[in-house]
Amino acid sequence: MRATLKHNSLERGSVSMRRRTLSSRGKKSRSLRPTNDPKEEARERRVALRNKIVKIQCYIDGPYGTATREIFTTEHAVLIGAGIGVTPMASILQSVMYKFKASKRHCPSCSHEWLGEFTTEAMKLKKVDFIWINRDQKAFEWFISLLTALEVEQSIGHGRDNPDEKIIDMHMYMTAAVKKTEMKGIGLQIALDLMHEKSQRDLITGLQVKTQPGRPDWNKVFKEISSKQKGKVKVFFCGAPQLGKTIKLACEKFSFDFAKENF
Repeated sequence: MRATLKHNSLERGSVSMRRRTLSSRGKKSRSLRPTNDPKEEARERRVALRNKIVKIQCYIDGPYGTATREIFTTEHAVLIGAGIGVTPMASILQSVMYKFKASKRHCPSCSHEWLGEFTTEAMKLKKVDFIWINRDQKAFEWFISLLTALEVEQSIGHGRDNPDEKIIDMHMYMTAAVKKTEMKGIGLQIALDLMHEKSQRDLITGLQVKTQPGRPDWNKVFKEISSKQKGKVKVFFCGAPQLGKTIKLACEKFSFDFAKENF
């Protein structure tokens, strides 16, 4: 009787052992079986990422804006464009005029209009000297319409103390033109001067400001700008790098700040 019970208990033990073995094999086979469920795969990836944290160092260089972004925080800005380098200056000149037009005043007794003082909280800019250098007459054509409009806007007078003073002074240079100091250019320059005095218009550009022949004498130009005494001067240049180096050296002589944008 005891032998029979012992034999039965051994059989039950062996059966339970086989069941556990089969169940464990089934679990292993199920775990090794590939799954096609995208949600399950995504969950497994999230678990793997939580278990293994990778630290990545990231370095950011910048951001860098254009040099002309500081123009409205400058008291006296000098904008110099050489050839097609005048492109970013076009929108700047328009913005300057729009801001100053916002301070337009009207006389209650008559129809007189003028531009008053602009608040320093909105803009520190008091004066702009715009210098454009081109090789020939044709290069001036596409931008002249805007410059003409600026001259018309300024013709109403600016400032309360001195209504004849302009906000933007323009300086045009044509490098292909011959100066009066050379024999070939004496007759041409005298004729241009006479035409300008008679019509108050430049024969080359059609503007009120007279186009100067040759390249600018930067020492002379910056000396005149410094004499205006409109506050701290900063020069913004866009053009060929070699010309930028020349202008930068001239700025150092007059303690002008300098910012460039190669174009």
